[in-house]
Parts: sequence; structure tokens; C-alpha cells
Amino acid sequence: MKQIQTAEDIASAAILSMMLEVSAYPKPGNVHRRNDFSDTSFEHFLASASAVQPVYLKGAAIKPNQPTSGFGPLFYEAVFRSKEAQSGGNTHFGTFILLIPLVIAAGQIAAEKDESSIRKRKEGKDKKLNFEIIQKAAEICRRTAPEDAICFYKAFQLLTIPVQEPEKDSEDFDLDLTNPAAVDVIRQREIPLFDIMALGAARDMVAAEWTNGFEKTEQFAQKLLKNKEWFDKNPKKRFGSSINSAVVYTFVEMLAKYPDTFIEAKQGQKKALKVQKEAAKILKISGKKNKKNSKNLKKIMPELQKFDKKLDKKKLNPGSTADIAAVGIFIALLSGLKI
Repeated sequence: MKQIQTAEDIASAAILSMMLEVSAYPKPGNVHRRNDFSDTSFEHFLASASAVQPVYLKGAAIKPNQPTSGFGPLFYEAVFRSKEAQSGGNTHFGTFILLIPLVIAAGQIAAEKDESSIRKRKEGKDKKLNFEIIQKAAEICRRTAPEDAICFYKAFQLLTIPVQEPEKDSEDFDLDLTNPAAVDVIRQREIPLFDIMALGAARDMVAAEWTNGFEKTEQFAQKLLKNKEWFDKNPKKRFGSSINSAVVYTFVEMLAKYPDTFIEAKQGQKKALKVQKEAAKILKISGKKNKKNSKNLKKIMPELQKFDKKLDKKKLNPGSTADIAAVGIFIALLSGLKI
């Protein structure tokens, strides 16, 4: 990536992050360059990513002193453009939730810095860039308004997405995404989108990123930068390119650490925990604790390919982890990751 200093640079980084995420092979249980789902293909993801460039350009151009966050209309436009560009249904709903605030934040930070400061950060002399963007994105999320929430609900209605529904007698059922009356409730109570995300944070790791300050996103970005450096220096232990190896290995690390809530929403908590344990088991085969064999992706590749096929056959799709991977790649790109 060249030096990041314009809205065009930020939009390009956002699109590249989405493409690198979907291209990584084998990212267990997800669409990738060598695996399509029955109704959603690798090309659908590429079409979706390329279609939203105008959204990212607008987001990166939002000035810091704007009265609103700008998230809601951009999110709706992204989902709409994605749907219109391809026939594979939901490809990036969760990714848009996380990536758009980060794009807005990156644009605002770039606008506040002079060229020499940005160059200094890009060259890795200032390690706070990714944290600064994440911190700014968290502030943007907290500034969302009821209109952002309404745009979010309307965007959800454009697609068919599995969610974990609360009990009908619970306090937050009125605001459930599947409740057609939710928009009216939002208007009446003037509920900002951040509060909606907070309600879903306990059962959805993408929503939790908003309330936890993009914690897992930052983790992914930090791990990815270290893993990319490792595979650059140890080509015999990678599978394919060093960036492919780094994305895949980091993805498996995150899957082994956190149960995926998209799997949980579709097939229950037990299945999500089982996938988590199996990912952790595969990582142990790589000899991670042994310095000579640390992060040996090539060694675990046979097991990882079997794992990928198994998850695909059972329709166990760790989609939330994939969303976090895409935005983690974005932060890494703006922190000096080179392809």
C-alpha cells in the first residue's frame, strides 16, 4: 500500500481488506478462492467489495465537526449497493457494520494530520495509528442517533440474515431486528444505534465490537502484522504467499480463542464451542509453543483443509470471525502492512 493520506487511499484500503479476507485459503468454513457456498460464490464477494467504493469515499470525506456520525445512510447505501451488484445475498453485512465507522475515523484522522505526520506513521515510527483510528471509530459509534438505527433496520430488511432472537417477553424484544414494529419503537423512544448494538452485544460479537471499542479488531490487526512478518522470514512454513498465510493463521487463532456468534445464531452455542475447540486443536499441531516450529501453517495444512471441508459440509460458517478479519486487515493496512 502507498502512503495513506486521502479519501481515495482509505477507500482503496477498505476494498483491498475485503478482497484479502475472502481470498484467503483455506479460511475454514467460509467462502474463499477455492470454495463457494451453494448460493454464494467467491465472485459474489468480489462484486460486493468493488460496488461499495463510493460509500467508502463518502465516509472518508466526512469532516470531524459534522453534527451527526454519518454512519446510518452510508450503511444503508453499502448494503443496497452490495445487494444490487450481485445475486449471492448477504456477503458483507457484518463487515459494513464495523468497517464504515473505521473508514470515517481514518478519514477524519488523516484530515487532522499534515503530510509529514502521516508519512511518519506509515513508516511505522509511530505505533499508535491503529489505536488512534479504533479510538476515533468508537467515538463515532457512540455518537450515532435514532436515524442511524432506523437506517440500520431498513438495511437489515433488504437481506435474509440469521440472528439470535431474544425471548418474546424480554425487555429488548421490542427492538429485535426481526420485529417489524421496531422502527416505530426507535422513533418513539429516540433510541440511538449504539444502544441497539449494546443490547445485542452479549449474543453477537460484531455488535460487541461497538461497545468494547473494537477490541477483537485490534487484536486481529496486531496478530496479523506479527504473523505477516513471521511468514516473510520463514517461507518454508507458509502456504502460498506470506499475506495469505498470515490472514489464514490469524483467522484460525481468533477462531480458536472466541466461539463464533454467527454459528451460534444458526446452529447453537454447542456447535460454536465445538468449532472453537477444533480450531485450537489444529493450532497445537503447528507446534506453536516450540520456537523451531512456531506458526507452521504448512504443517497443519492437511488438517486445516479437512476442517474447512467439514465445516462447509455441516454448514458451520464462522461469518462473524470473517467480518472481524476483514476490518482487522484494514487496520493493519493503515498501520504499514505490505502485500
